[in-house]
Amino acid sequence: MMKKIITALLLCVTLASAATAATLPKLRVGYVPEPAHGLYFVAKEKGYFKDEGVDVDLFQFGSAAEGLAALKAEKLDVGTFGTTAPLLFISKGSEFTFIGGMMIGGQAIITRPERLAELSGKDLKVYKGKKIGLVKLSTGDVIFKGALKKAGIDYKKDVTFVEFGTVAAVVEAVKKGAVDAGLTYPPHFSLAEKNHGLKVAHYIEEFYPDYTCCRIVAHTGKVNADPATYRKFLSALIRAYKFYKTNPDETVKIYTRALKIDEDIIRNETYVKRVAESNPDPLRKGILDFWQHIRDAGYISQDYPLDKHINTSIYKEALDGVIRKEPKDKVYQQMLAFYKKNN
Repeated sequence: MMKKIITALLLCVTLASAATAATLPKLRVGYVPEPAHGLYFVAKEKGYFKDEGVDVDLFQFGSAAEGLAALKAEKLDVGTFGTTAPLLFISKGSEFTFIGGMMIGGQAIITRPERLAELSGKDLKVYKGKKIGLVKLSTGDVIFKGALKKAGIDYKKDVTFVEFGTVAAVVEAVKKGAVDAGLTYPPHFSLAEKNHGLKVAHYIEEFYPDYTCCRIVAHTGKVNADPATYRKFLSALIRAYKFYKTNPDETVKIYTRALKIDEDIIRNETYVKRVAESNPDPLRKGILDFWQHIRDAGYISQDYPLDKHINTSIYKEALDGVIRKEPKDKVYQQMLAFYKKNN
């Protein structure tokens, strides 16, 4: 009899859990396979999305353009891609809204080992007169040009840029000596070092701290119609950020399982060199700064009221809600200070 009672209770619990899961709002989230996008994997594996009351399905894309096309076609509810592509879509009329972030920093300049001493100085002037390979409209393209401008270098005259279709093509051009250096992002510069013997001359973060990279965007209408679901989504990412900051060993294993990249590369990029940070903060000021760099580079000619496409309130509400539950937590207090500085 007792065995039957226990079996019945377990069945009730299972059915109740299934019913609860079925009623959770669902978000289809697109991303590109970079270690700094790992907060998604943490939130999924640790159950934070379900805890916060949202059911999330993750979809991997090979490029930002593919992912944003899916978002525009409403095959996704959320997209996490570089800053450039969402800005271009918005400038052409797409009703997207930035609601958070996923990656800060992360771009690296690679070169052949025999050129390292020449290019690894502390001043960006080492790149004057050089030929630099890049993927047009990548974060590295826009931010490196912005860093050169801040350093007083006229990159339109003093630097020759060679455009490639993929970052793999950039790496190959550096390897063959077709360019002096190349702009790459994780994990490609680590793979270039490991597989081809190339070297990182600089991380752009050295010259341009805390610049915005991959952002979280969603449909403006859906965000306005259902801010509660997106707040739950961001609450889970905020909790994932704390886990990432306080549990490096397990975080590396989660990232490695999700991305199928060598654990040593994940650990090195994420914690040893810290070339990029996974951070869900919207970075409103960084987005506006990035917008100006795109315009300066001539990629977008017209100005645009971009601020109306940046919603920081949902993230702030999510952060406030998490802090109310753990008001003395140091990581969350640091996130609050960072939010106030950057938004």
